[in-house]
Amino acid sequence: MTQQQMFGGFWTQQKLKVLSDYLKAYTKIFSANQKAKYFETTYLDAFAGTGEIPRPELGLFSNIPELVEAEEEFRKGSARRALEVKPPFDHYVFIEKNGAKCQELGAAAREFPERDVKIINDDANLALPTWCAQQRKKDRAVVFIDPFGAALDWSVIETIAATKAVDLWVLFPFEGINRMLPNDKLPEGALAERLTKFFGTEEWKRFYTKWNLPSIIPSMKPVEEVHKIADQETILRFYQNRLAAIFEAVAEPGYLRSRNKLLFVLFFAAGNLKGGTTGLKIANDLIRGLSQW
Repeated sequence: MTQQQMFGGFWTQQKLKVLSDYLKAYTKIFSANQKAKYFETTYLDAFAGTGEIPRPELGLFSNIPELVEAEEEFRKGSARRALEVKPPFDHYVFIEKNGAKCQELGAAAREFPERDVKIINDDANLALPTWCAQQRKKDRAVVFIDPFGAALDWSVIETIAATKAVDLWVLFPFEGINRMLPNDKLPEGALAERLTKFFGTEEWKRFYTKWNLPSIIPSMKPVEEVHKIADQETILRFYQNRLAAIFEAVAEPGYLRSRNKLLFVLFFAAGNLKGGTTGLKIANDLIRGLSQW
């Protein structure tokens, strides 16, 4: 088995439960509504991994059925949970850059022979725009993007929004982005370029302010100081407003913490005007539940 990085915790299960519950509600709507049956639905996972969350083995407890069942449920990643959704989506697309992980995704997909599954071994920043260009008027989709760090380009999100047919769930890596924004220095070089690609604009530089301090020596130039003035809410609202500018509706942020430290923020954006109201209500109800965990 290909080993993924042992990363995650209770917040991972929160994220997956919100996504899984949304997918169940989504497919029920399309299967129950006669008019909605016209559409073909797709679930796309842009950073699919292996479909399973790596966990330590149970060891001495492996002979306790209840623990084994609970552990198997805990191990399920977003791809496998999506495959288990009933009623199912018409199509499933899993994008994964790592070839070995794609093979494991294929093995997981074969456990669901009745599902129409396509696995794309490619960079999500390249594969997603290609997929978007292939969408038809009768296509509707849920896209889940759980990027590694700041690997996602904003241009991809713009392409998704332009389809007017996708409900997007995207995980914002707050802790990682915040570390890329030091308190006393404006990011430069490759770091600044990555932030610009991630946010899709250089306006993130407004998170900083500059001022000149006069030198105590008259002949010397003033000393320039740089300070980050953006707090957590400012950064998240900036990203939320960016989403709201290109999607029909955007839910309130869903905060995912570990030991009271904010790690990630789950955002939902609806791309279709007619379905956006219903999708937004469901998403807000699910995200609101995060504060109850």
